[in-house]
Amino acid sequence: MILIAGVLLFMFVFPWHNYGLNVPYTGKDYRLGLDLQWGIELDYKVDLEEVKKEEDYSNAKEQQIIEWLKSIIDKRVQTLNINDSVITSASYGWDQHIIVQIPLKGNDSFENKENIKKAKDAIGKVVKIEFKELRTEVTEEDKAERKTIAEAILKEVQNSAYDFSVAADKAELVYENIEVGSSALVSEIYGLTDETPKSNEIIETEGGFLILSELKEDKYEYIFINKSPSAWKPAADSKGRILNDKYFVNSSVQFNQAYQPMVELVFNDDGAEIFGELTTKLVGQQIAIFVGGELLTAPNVNEPILSGKAVITGQYTPEEAKKLSTNINTGVVPAPIFLTSEKTIDSKLGAKSLEKLIVAGIAGFVIIFFFLIAIYRAAGVMASISLFLYVMLVLSIIKALGIVLTLASIAGLILSIGMAIDANILIFERIKVELGKGHKMKEAAKTGFKKSWSAIWDSNVTGFIVAMILFIFGINLIKWFGLMLALWIMVSLFTAMYVSRVLVIFLADTFTDKWLFIGFKK
Repeated sequence: MILIAGVLLFMFVFPWHNYGLNVPYTGKDYRLGLDLQWGIELDYKVDLEEVKKEEDYSNAKEQQIIEWLKSIIDKRVQTLNINDSVITSASYGWDQHIIVQIPLKGNDSFENKENIKKAKDAIGKVVKIEFKELRTEVTEEDKAERKTIAEAILKEVQNSAYDFSVAADKAELVYENIEVGSSALVSEIYGLTDETPKSNEIIETEGGFLILSELKEDKYEYIFINKSPSAWKPAADSKGRILNDKYFVNSSVQFNQAYQPMVELVFNDDGAEIFGELTTKLVGQQIAIFVGGELLTAPNVNEPILSGKAVITGQYTPEEAKKLSTNINTGVVPAPIFLTSEKTIDSKLGAKSLEKLIVAGIAGFVIIFFFLIAIYRAAGVMASISLFLYVMLVLSIIKALGIVLTLASIAGLILSIGMAIDANILIFERIKVELGKGHKMKEAAKTGFKKSWSAIWDSNVTGFIVAMILFIFGINLIKWFGLMLALWIMVSLFTAMYVSRVLVIFLADTFTDKWLFIGFKK
């Protein structure tokens, strides 16, 4: 079973895609950090001046805001589907910063420059929370506004220094009831009679306004602005105040007496007044919550709510309620951020470093393999198999969980290959001691594993504590090394105490020569 597991793990971890092979059930490629491929690092300073003036300010609240901002940025970057990103925080003196690392595939191409701009726009843009009510009628003023929106989008397309798709993505984020895409059948879809529609102009159709890019590879990219607005309109009170992030404080998960999760909404004083008037007007109707133009939920108003606190009830699981609350909170930025620096890393440096690390890792493994055989004979072969399985298990965990590989983490893996074998050496030396006492080989093997456990446990617990200290208190580079070191220690304990145990005790039943078994001499 161990040998079969080793083969299957090797099939999973080997980078078949690098050799143009598509092997089923091998998952995605490894995620490489910014130091192993070309990419960009964006450094944002968090402006906490206003937060520090608040009465309930504390270091704990500051850290909570940092984590909140990181989750908001992570959600924004994920919507772009550019590449794997790494978001961390850093302290420079009294200043708090958030570091966003975005690895990019290929060379410094125009496409990657577009992706960088999209990322910067997405991270820096203001995603607002908006409360809306159902639209009962579409007025002439609403229709005129749609034409104004089309003109504003056209202006953005014409003035954009980037590709048409950048302006299209921005339009989709800013305005509602808009379609974007690319197709060779745009004329048929929108009922155009002109066989060669004009690009970068507003083309009015029966249903809306169409803006097309230049024809590329027999396809048009397009933005279609529907003549009718969406079914929802901003919820405003009698004074014309629209209920949005200006009046919203935060959202959290609460539980009723039956321990059923609910999502609580909290408004400031002005927000409580607006929300009270709206809920009085909309009893029996829906009020919708939009964040960044996306409809999150549209609960029914059961009664007027005048306290400034409301709860959304439903058949939520705790996880679903937490997700909804988190998504609502992304529309409330607790502290402003601004870009302080931007730097890129060349892919050639990372590629060369990765090649050298792989060669170093293989060389180290081979040297340890011959050392173990030379000193411990057949037991050394079993330890080498255990070590190989250890490497396969670690790489499987990295690949399956999508852990980002950096130069520091790979260096930690190579270091761990040497460290992982120390448990086997302790065990083998203890077995030799037991054989010297005249015990039979199987009995000596079992006793060796049992009596060496305390020393192995002690050294690995110490190493794990060090790894956690590195992860908690270290800078970004050291954090990854600490995380990987902790993972290596846990897996090496398993392979030493279980995999090696099975293999060595199997040998003890097979061999009669103590020297061939473990290199024992009287």
